[in-house]
Amino acid sequence: MDTFRFCPNPQCEYHQEAPAGERWYREKGKYYTKSRGIIKRYLCKACGKSFSSQTYHTSYFLKKPERFEEVLSRLVGGESLRAMSRAMGCSISLLSNRIDRLGRQGLALHSRFLKKQQRCEDICIDGFVSFDRSQYFPSEIPIAVGADSQFIIDASHCNRRRSGKQTPEQSAKSKVLYASTRMEKGGIMRSFREVLDTALGVQPPEQYRPFILRTDEKPDYARVIYSHPQFIYQTESNRFVFWRTPSWLPRNHTNPLFSSNYTEREIRKDQANHHRESVCFNRDSANGMMRLWTYLVWHNYLKPYRINCKHGKQPTSHAAARGISIPFKADFLKLWVCDRCFFSRERMSSAMEKTWRKAWETPGKANSGFIPRFVFD
Repeated sequence: MDTFRFCPNPQCEYHQEAPAGERWYREKGKYYTKSRGIIKRYLCKACGKSFSSQTYHTSYFLKKPERFEEVLSRLVGGESLRAMSRAMGCSISLLSNRIDRLGRQGLALHSRFLKKQQRCEDICIDGFVSFDRSQYFPSEIPIAVGADSQFIIDASHCNRRRSGKQTPEQSAKSKVLYASTRMEKGGIMRSFREVLDTALGVQPPEQYRPFILRTDEKPDYARVIYSHPQFIYQTESNRFVFWRTPSWLPRNHTNPLFSSNYTEREIRKDQANHHRESVCFNRDSANGMMRLWTYLVWHNYLKPYRINCKHGKQPTSHAAARGISIPFKADFLKLWVCDRCFFSRERMSSAMEKTWRKAWETPGKANSGFIPRFVFD
């Protein structure tokens, strides 16, 4: 008989943790599937709900082979969805489904390992700018990253109006688009506050270690920080240091925002929908954030910290540089693509939860499509 650590029913008393050494479930027959053969079913003695061994797998409810590793490999390699579809011989909707599952799995694992970090360092927050649907709707994605480890802590999202000079034709078109599209007021400040609160929760200021935040000179960031309770009511044993860096400084290793600049460069390089002057771009904000988080989790836990380094032994990953002890990369990959994570058992930040729920709004679009009910179990 298979062994399970908890009941998959969110309303069950054994959902968070089942009693160790006690047989809290019993067998309830089996059924046959074309894709996976015979699947056993079980019944929880506490809540009376039935489940199967497939309920705990990332491929739950899938009718075709998963191919998660291939999708992940192609995604972080810079291929567009259309190119992946042609190479793998599958539809765009199938790829979106696999990326959604990888993204949600990655969010859950990241929220778990984030609680195990043991290192304190300066935090860099800067906005990564791309666009959704049209260049008239730029997207601002503030990303909190460790200044030394380049470990991504959190990322949020907002859409804003197009800035800079425009031709008369562009100006006329933008007025028509903005008149018929609802834009969030104060979105940049809201998204920045979300990642700042996550960083403060992960690394709160201590008596001998202040919280040091590095940003550029964007006024929206300063407004949020100067009105934040942690900054207003700081004491000698609870310090909050705000370090602003001019944008005209060279973007090299001596720049205080090097980690943010490095992260932006890697995303531009490795994500087809964020290339400069590309025909590939996000058609949907929620799908774009799910795809971005899949890449960021790979960056944190599977990508080497440094590839060409001649200065002694280096950490194996950005998570290791942050002081997070993770399994071997093969074991982490298996955990990512095999063991299903349940939304009701995870504790994520508000921005991560919005990505999980696909709650990011796309300008001029009603919703992000169908979301299965089991996603919120």
